[in-house]
Amino acid sequence: MSDVLDFAAEFFAAVASGDIDAVGACYRDDVTVWHNYDDVDQTKAENLATLGSIPDRYDTFGYVDDRTVALEDGFLRQHVIVATRDGKTARVPAILRVYVEGRTIHRIEEYFDRGQLLSQLS
Repeated sequence: MSDVLDFAAEFFAAVASGDIDAVGACYRDDVTVWHNYDDVDQTKAENLATLGSIPDRYDTFGYVDDRTVALEDGFLRQHVIVATRDGKTARVPAILRVYVEGRTIHRIEEYFDRGQLLSQLS
């Protein structure tokens, strides 16, 4: 189980640092990434484009207060998204259910209030 926790830490470090190639290497080609705020499954290419645009949308972006629990088929990750833009800071709790086979992600279900993120930065 510690292997999946190490993998989770590597994955979120890649996301936070903007290393889109490393994020892509964590995904299966047929990965789906679902968000509660739009109820849409993103493809690998769509999700990598979204993550790759983070530096265009925020001055800083990262995670704090993270907790990860290993599950039989992946992990559950809770954290607080911290993003800044134009001198304003947003702190938004999020939870992700991540399904992993080996060391590749085949599905992510992400829950957070995107409206809260946007309103705190406007």
